[in-house]
Amino acid sequence: MAQQSIDTVLEQPVMGSYRWTLYLACGFLMMLEGYDAYVVSNLAAIIAKGLSIPIPQMGVVFTAQSAGMALGFYTVPMLADRIGRRNIIIIGAILFGVLTLMSAMVGTMQQFTIVRFLAFAALGGTMPTIVALNAEFMPAARRGKLVTWLFIAHGLGASVAGLLGPTIVAYHSWQAAFWAGGLLMLLFVPFLYLYLPESCRYLILRDPQDARIGQILRRIAPGLSFAPGTRFTTTETRTTGIPVADLFRDGRAPMTVLLWVAMGAALCVTATFTAWLPTYLHVLAGLPVATATRMTAVSAFGAIVGPILLTIMMKRLGMPLALMATLLLAFVAMTCLALVGGLPWLGWALGAAYGLLLIGSQAGLNGLVAASYPTSIRSTGIGWAGGVGRLTSMIGPGLGGIILAAGWGPWEIYPAIAAPLLMAAVAMLIFHWIRAGEPAVEADRTTGPGVAAAARH
Repeated sequence: MAQQSIDTVLEQPVMGSYRWTLYLACGFLMMLEGYDAYVVSNLAAIIAKGLSIPIPQMGVVFTAQSAGMALGFYTVPMLADRIGRRNIIIIGAILFGVLTLMSAMVGTMQQFTIVRFLAFAALGGTMPTIVALNAEFMPAARRGKLVTWLFIAHGLGASVAGLLGPTIVAYHSWQAAFWAGGLLMLLFVPFLYLYLPESCRYLILRDPQDARIGQILRRIAPGLSFAPGTRFTTTETRTTGIPVADLFRDGRAPMTVLLWVAMGAALCVTATFTAWLPTYLHVLAGLPVATATRMTAVSAFGAIVGPILLTIMMKRLGMPLALMATLLLAFVAMTCLALVGGLPWLGWALGAAYGLLLIGSQAGLNGLVAASYPTSIRSTGIGWAGGVGRLTSMIGPGLGGIILAAGWGPWEIYPAIAAPLLMAAVAMLIFHWIRAGEPAVEADRTTGPGVAAAARH
């Protein structure tokens, strides 16, 4: 019986047109999800007025969205590790698009909160599955960087919501912003159905003779040919048992705990600033709503530069230390937002720093998580790390509304919200110490070659 290793194809450093097209398509999907996910935070003050509620009550909506995201992160990725990535992504995109449209049809805060909870449950299940699918098509040497850029696309979508949202409202209504995002998502679904493949690494774990593996490999490398019945192989070890328990086996327990701490702390801060920053700039600094929203939206430009900065730092420091440095800088920058009331021009610079440092660090953490686990538990690893973050992000936006209603000042609010970034930085430092102390072979076995190499650089 003929045998063929899929590693010789998937680990080729040259990506080729097929893999780049897949990567860009998933990046566009992430951007659409970023737009739909954060249009609420960018238009929070306007939506609150439309629903006839005080602005701080939008904290209930933000908490519900985080709860839905956590539910999706904890449940759906484990299903994807059992039944595959492709169908989960397509179904999730349909549900998220439909629920985004429904967000424009509600008439009360209670209805709006329920719909956003369900929408984010669909989003929470789809995002880690998109990341897992892409990671399994990328060569290990480039996986961390490319996954980081994938999350930047999500941040760009959020920034587009901030840039276009006020314009859409000015010409029509806040509901029109949801119509635009939901329709674009649903129009993209047919392309996903026709083009999106299943993961080769997932298929080989289920049936090494699956004919679809050969078809996908020929798309990646058109010159290949395989005899009927070819058995495909991989050097990647298959885990057995409960996927969540596997996150703590074979020496992965310290790594998993540290990733959860870092993700939990960083996502709490990211979710809170994403939800409240336009409103804080409006209320605390006295800026017009449109100006505050656009200041936050310039984070898109910082988010584009963020991966470049991380890549340069990674070459010198390795991924964990590079993330530690950017997390510390993000804390300083977010604290300095308290100065915007007296120096309004500073809001534009710190809006860009928000994307460069905070969103960039979050994207880098997601890339580190994706590179840290083998195929059989990758979706679960991404989902549970993200799920921990979504649990903490349920707390952050809610507290953000409470302290705003309590009359806290800018020098109290901004440092308090940014403080968990210090915890995330410490977790990355310990992660580096642990990885630096492990033999190369053991690190590769327990975390995968991508992150092991990054930690040793």
